[in-house]
Amino acid sequence: MTVKAQARRPKVVKLVVTTEKVEKVVKAEMPSSLSHERICTAALQLIDQDGLAAFSTRKLGRVLGCEAMAIYWYYPSKEALLDAVVDQLMASVGKVVANREPSDWIAAMREVAHAYRRLAHDHPKAFPLLATRRFASVGTYGFLEQLFELARHHQIEDRVAARFYRVVSSYCNGFALNELAAPPEEAGAAALREKFPRVAAVSGWLEPRYLDEMFTFGLELQLAALARTTEATAR
Repeated sequence: MTVKAQARRPKVVKLVVTTEKVEKVVKAEMPSSLSHERICTAALQLIDQDGLAAFSTRKLGRVLGCEAMAIYWYYPSKEALLDAVVDQLMASVGKVVANREPSDWIAAMREVAHAYRRLAHDHPKAFPLLATRRFASVGTYGFLEQLFELARHHQIEDRVAARFYRVVSSYCNGFALNELAAPPEEAGAAALREKFPRVAAVSGWLEPRYLDEMFTFGLELQLAALARTTEATAR
């Protein structure tokens, strides 16, 4: 290559962007009103409105008036944000355990079950988040710690506490998800009931007005079994 050709060759300017510079840019673009609590609350409201499947950090950013990347400054991933939403939902259930006297393990389990089911009524579109995710956050572990500590206070073996926590929680999840399922089209259901008279007879007792009674019936069966198990263990 000649000297003249080298002179005509354009200069290459290297742009060095450090992590520190990126952080300064992100901070400058973040609304000053953002916080962990505000982001989490807005996420829950958005899920309540549009459903879990439609939720995205991009939509959440529009609600908050910021870019989606600004949210990741507070929560490192969408999964971490959803864990925070779970914590917020479970806070009301955790209060049931935190605020009661450690006098009755069975009564505590009963109150927890009813409080958990109320979440399905208060947040029907967000509830599947609870039913389909493992508890894996500081808030949910704190709730479980208090619940199992109460069991230990009553000298209930860890094996028994684990067994009935799993049974009762699975019952609550299944019952609540069943409640949230879309009802069948009335015209089609009416035609089927005419064809299957025994189904029609029993279906009358499956109407929503009986759900509270039915939930309590199933829960008390399990709690009675729990009481018998703990009594047998104590002997």
